Amino acid sequence: MGLSIGNKIELVKLEQIIRNDGIKKVYSSKICDIMPKNTLQISMPIYEGKIVPLNVGDKYSACFYTDKGLLQTNVTVSSRYRSGNLFFLEVVMLGKLEKVQRREFYRYKCIMNGRMRIVSDEEYEKGDRYDLTDRELVWNDLKIIDISGGGVKVVSKMDLEKNDVVKVEFKIAILNAIHSFSIMARILSNSSIAGHTGLYEQRLEFLRISQEDRDIIIKYIFESERQNRAKESGLK
Repeated sequence: MGLSIGNKIELVKLEQIIRNDGIKKVYSSKICDIMPKNTLQISMPIYEGKIVPLNVGDKYSACFYTDKGLLQTNVTVSSRYRSGNLFFLEVVMLGKLEKVQRREFYRYKCIMNGRMRIVSDEEYEKGDRYDLTDRELVWNDLKIIDISGGGVKVVSKMDLEKNDVVKVEFKIAILNAIHSFSIMARILSNSSIAGHTGLYEQRLEFLRISQEDRDIIIKYIFESERQNRAKESGLK
């Protein structure tokens, strides 16, 4: 099947996708048990920090974050119930799991050092053909506070404009191997941090990222989540 207990899930109501709503509600959940007849027990989803009791009979597009990448299928809610202090749903998968590529990915909270600089229009146009010899490159340190296969959220001292293009560099470790990244990204949002003069929080969308780099980032997130689950269960 490709699914495992603990896999993160993102649910979007199927009718929102069919209507192609501009802003979709994405509910976060995880697999708690894998049951017979294509049925999954999942935690009651969370939206904007609140538990949401989805209605029985409603259909959702479900995206599963797994070690095989992002897998998607449609599901229908077959039941919901409480066990002790925990709330659960049972959902039935309506089709085969398919591997998907998409712009929105599960975001993993972290603290990671990196650096960033502005990219000129000329550099963006020419890409790797752009000659940086003898050019002064002004890098600024940053902290990555969450990461996904589609981008990062960072804290920096750079006051940037929406749609500015930057190059962001950082390193991640997976199973004792260090991977270095140098990726162009677009600023999706920029806001000052209350109580911290001169610090800004920015959301960045990766541009022209290779599938290999994206897969490494997704693998890093998966391994980090697996290790966190192991620690929580006392296995590590």
